[in-house]
Amino acid sequence: MTRIFWFYGRSGAGKTTLAGRLQQELRDRGLTVFLIDGDEARGGLSSDLGFHPDARTEHHRRVAEVAGLASRQGIVPIVATIAPEYAQRDVVSRTLGKRLVWIFVDAPLEECLRRDPKGLYRRAMAGQVQNLLGYPFDTPRSGELDVTVQTGGVEIEQSYRDLLREVLTRLGDQDL
Repeated sequence: MTRIFWFYGRSGAGKTTLAGRLQQELRDRGLTVFLIDGDEARGGLSSDLGFHPDARTEHHRRVAEVAGLASRQGIVPIVATIAPEYAQRDVVSRTLGKRLVWIFVDAPLEECLRRDPKGLYRRAMAGQVQNLLGYPFDTPRSGELDVTVQTGGVEIEQSYRDLLREVLTRLGDQDL
């Protein structure tokens, strides 16, 4: 079994960017890595679910199950989802246990609004998107802060170097 690295944070915080860079770095180091993006999983694995709270929690449970299966096969799962609510993070923690490493990608809402890579905040403010995931965002609790990566007002290279150091440390400690 391997560690499971779960990136979470607001839309536009930089989760997918950092997760993709980590995936490539670990592959370059000879590890087998499986990147699960929450949006992509919604298009297949969870295509039968809506966006009401119970459906969002079930989506995270399904993604956690897939990550757990990969981990048991010696593959390093990297997951990137918004996971804005405690219920979603709780189901992930219960499903994955001590293999899970939470990575909170922290950017101020103002920075996420400025970036808005998918236009979600703009559409939500115009009333075109209801219940935007991650807006509002339940503040991470202590058990959900294994690693915090600051991406607001910080160069992405520095954020990534800090993240990589933390991940490599945890990969070196695989006593599960």
